[in-house]
Amino acid sequence: MSNPPSWLPEPLNYDDFGGKWDKFLTSVYGIFERDFKYSRPIFKEHRITYNSTLVAGKEEAFWHITSSSDTVTGNREPNMRRCERIAWIKSIIEHANDEYVKMWENKRGSSIHILLWLEELDYMVILRERRNRAVLLSAIYIDQNHKRRKLRKEWEQWTKSQKPP
Repeated sequence: MSNPPSWLPEPLNYDDFGGKWDKFLTSVYGIFERDFKYSRPIFKEHRITYNSTLVAGKEEAFWHITSSSDTVTGNREPNMRRCERIAWIKSIIEHANDEYVKMWENKRGSSIHILLWLEELDYMVILRERRNRAVLLSAIYIDQNHKRRKLRKEWEQWTKSQKPP
């Protein structure tokens, strides 16, 4: 599986916007609106919801999937890899059972998180399972080898725990 799956949209390219951040951000947000505000993907027969609290005029969920926390300041900063791949989120959710997607659950406190990982493309969508819905928590580009190793180990352990002894 060295080629991306046919169902995965092309990522945006910041350079195509002539270095104009505002124009790029408008396009990225337009994809978020199209995929999550005006339509909702379905996961396990549940509609996807997200944190719609507005921050700087856009939903908190939008900022979370397009930025990452600066380790020094703690502030969220735009993450180009996340922004460029925003159109992947809905496709990954809708193709969660595809062979390209490694899917597993983990428990964080009292919440069950569902991880959808396109390992070969270093991208992951994280959902929180609720009684009658799934909540989009985050989508991340994985650019560190230790993180890849940790995720692979977690997936392997979960996979082994799902098989009968």
